[in-house]
Amino acid sequence: MNVQKTDLVGEYLREIELRLSGLPLLQRRELLADLEAHIETARQHGAYSESELIEVLQRLGTPEEVAAAAYWEAGPQPPRPTYTPAPEPRSGVPAWVIGAIAGFVMLFLIGVAGLVMFARVDGESAPEPLRIEAPVAPPAIDAPAAPAPEPTE
Repeated sequence: MNVQKTDLVGEYLREIELRLSGLPLLQRRELLADLEAHIETARQHGAYSESELIEVLQRLGTPEEVAAAAYWEAGPQPPRPTYTPAPEPRSGVPAWVIGAIAGFVMLFLIGVAGLVMFARVDGESAPEPLRIEAPVAPPAIDAPAAPAPEPTE
């Protein structure tokens, strides 16, 4: 048997199998087994050349036609149950709490970085703080004025 012939039949059957994905597994397997048996019978009766094999496949119908006929014959299918995993229980801290903590940590780090940038870290002492002294009371108005100094010549 030629490899090209096998590829031709194999590709034909794979295409049909893909188009039958909506049918139950046993129904798909039965239809594909019937098609393979028909093709094998044709080979036993002398369909060895590629053109003869193509003719056999054309008589069977295109993969679209075969799949359409299989769906029509199967009738309406009940909905297949689908597996939906149960949601995993959430444990731990909600995501918004983690985000808020991360935000506060970032603000704290930015504040510390700002302090370090503007602080004196070269070992010099800090400037002395300003001293505010009590204000001096103005001289009383009733007090005699001090004599003006005499000009010297």
